Amino acid sequence: MGKVLQAITGSTKRIVGIMAHDFQRVFTNPVAAIIAVGVMVLPSLYAWFNIQASWDPYGSTDNISVAVSNVDEGTVVQGMELNVGKSIVESLAENEQIGWKFVNKEKALAGVRSGKYYAAVVIPEDFSKNMTSVLTPDIERPKIEYYVNEKKNAIAPKITSKAKTAVQEQVNATFVSTLAEVMLKVNDVMVENGMDSGSMINLFLTQLNDLSGDLDGYIALLNSFVSITNSASSLIDTTQVMLPNLNTMVDDGSNTVNTMQGALNSGSLNASALAEVISANLNTAADSLDNINTLIQNALDQLDNYGDLSSGGLQSAINMMPLIRQLFENSVADWKDDESVSGQIAEIEAQLDKIEADLNSVQNNVTDLNTAKDTLNTEISTEITSCKTKIKALKDTFDYSVKGQLETTIQSMQGSLNQTQAILNGVNGDFDEVSEVLDAYSETLDKGNESLRDSLAAAQEMKTGLDSVITSLSALEISDQYQALMKILETDPTLLGDFLSSPVNMETKEIYPISNYGSAMSPFYTVLALWVGALILVAIIHVKVLPDEKIPDAKPYQKFFGRYITFFLIGQVQALITALGDLFYIKIQCHNPFLFWLACACCSFVFTLFMYALTVAFENVGEALAVVIMVIQVAGAGGSFPIEVLPAIYQRIYRFFPFPYAIDAMRECICGLYGDYYIRQLAFLLLFVAAALLIGLLVRRPFMGLNRFMEEKLEETELL
Repeated sequence: MGKVLQAITGSTKRIVGIMAHDFQRVFTNPVAAIIAVGVMVLPSLYAWFNIQASWDPYGSTDNISVAVSNVDEGTVVQGMELNVGKSIVESLAENEQIGWKFVNKEKALAGVRSGKYYAAVVIPEDFSKNMTSVLTPDIERPKIEYYVNEKKNAIAPKITSKAKTAVQEQVNATFVSTLAEVMLKVNDVMVENGMDSGSMINLFLTQLNDLSGDLDGYIALLNSFVSITNSASSLIDTTQVMLPNLNTMVDDGSNTVNTMQGALNSGSLNASALAEVISANLNTAADSLDNINTLIQNALDQLDNYGDLSSGGLQSAINMMPLIRQLFENSVADWKDDESVSGQIAEIEAQLDKIEADLNSVQNNVTDLNTAKDTLNTEISTEITSCKTKIKALKDTFDYSVKGQLETTIQSMQGSLNQTQAILNGVNGDFDEVSEVLDAYSETLDKGNESLRDSLAAAQEMKTGLDSVITSLSALEISDQYQALMKILETDPTLLGDFLSSPVNMETKEIYPISNYGSAMSPFYTVLALWVGALILVAIIHVKVLPDEKIPDAKPYQKFFGRYITFFLIGQVQALITALGDLFYIKIQCHNPFLFWLACACCSFVFTLFMYALTVAFENVGEALAVVIMVIQVAGAGGSFPIEVLPAIYQRIYRFFPFPYAIDAMRECICGLYGDYYIRQLAFLLLFVAAALLIGLLVRRPFMGLNRFMEEKLEETELL
């Protein structure tokens, strides 16, 4: 045990002796002392200059010159003059983020090419016209010309992109604001003319309902036309069947046609009379319902005056219902299958059945006077009124559709017979031409019928869509959202236009906020400065310990640690000066100054030991390796750009270098600590101490002979 302690004590004395001898030689030599002091201060200058230079570059973008040229000629929208380009220029003049220069187009483009301006924004002459083309059928997307000089500076185009964004945002804001103001001013004009928001939508609904009624008439007319063409086609088919037998009827053909015309005229009179009877029957049915309603009112009066329903008025009403039903059935029997009226007929029949059932129900429960009164007064009276309305509607449909269709069909048949008679008079017994004419006429009718059916389908589809719009507008009129919108329209147009142009404000909540860009970059520049400081040390101070009589028999590891203590102490002074300057001279943001200094001290320790070991192991080649490693880390350690945006090779190797851990540890001190992340980064950083010791104490041995050989060869050159 005593021998071990004696060995440790001896090694320590030799190591300390080497360090003390080094400092004695440095500080007893004025020139060496000045160089040592310079080596201690120089790395901090590198950090301070770079941090100060990048302190707030994005806060001085108003010095970046961007030309703006407006050649927009403007336009007129609904009698209102509008020049969006002028509005953009006025807004940009108040924007102090960029150094806007308002010049003509020629000077703007020439300035960008010469480098006078970093970029140029040109608003073309048709900009306002295209901007408002959204109000016309021919929409043309407006364009703004943006020119940028990417040769002048690598970062400037990224900064001037803010100018492009600012112009685009201003255009969008102006467009939305203008539309909002126009909409609100239209609303103000309506109010001034006594038309409020409610009457406006009512006007729309009235117009749409009128259009819906017109479509109903159009659909009924198309149904009639379809029936007429079907009748004409049937007549032609009948005539075609008769043609083969007409060879024996040519002589008396004209008489036959005359007879048919007479019969058709007689049939026309009979059909007209039948139509009048049907119309009169429908009127009678409606009037009979009025009589039943009168009987019901008499029953109600008796109930109010005498408190009973013993009168025969109710029974009379019940007796009349089958007669009314039969009268109605007889009237609609021949056109009950017509799809255009079958639904109406079914509804009327169902309602007649309901009235009769309700009357019988009251009669069967005549003792329950209150129930009888309610049934008579509300349900039956309402049903009678509704049924009568539907019968009158059916009669109108018959008068304007079916009856008119019948008359039109007969007239068409009369015209067809007249044409047939003319054909018979002109064919002179050659009925082949007649057949061809009828074939052509039949083909024409078929095409016309197909077109009519297509038109009918389109009209019905349009009617369905229009009814849907009317329903939606009716629901909108009473909705809370619509009422809220109408209240908004009553506000100040300019105020609302400003709101709509930028309805959302983005509220940024910074996590670990940094006061300026220089503080954000200080970890990178500080770490880089400490690496440069360690590199200067191995470049100026010899790592090889020459034999010394005062320290005899020093072993290689004792020489290694003895000389490294000098590197370590100077490196710690470098770290202290750099940290103090960052904190109190540059005044970077820092939440934990002590931990910041500790991170700097650890960085200096790792960097000096690592480069010292490389130089001890590989001498000049080791110094070159230290430079190469620095270059790789500057590009790929994530100090300025996020590591995720760097090439894949850097993303794979950056964790094998000390810079990322050193930078992250300092960022924790500057922005705020998160858990034990600071400790973990320092722990990862200190792992490189083991790598350095491995290189300096073990890896160096196989290369000692090679290093001596290279040193001798370099000395032979008397240059290197």
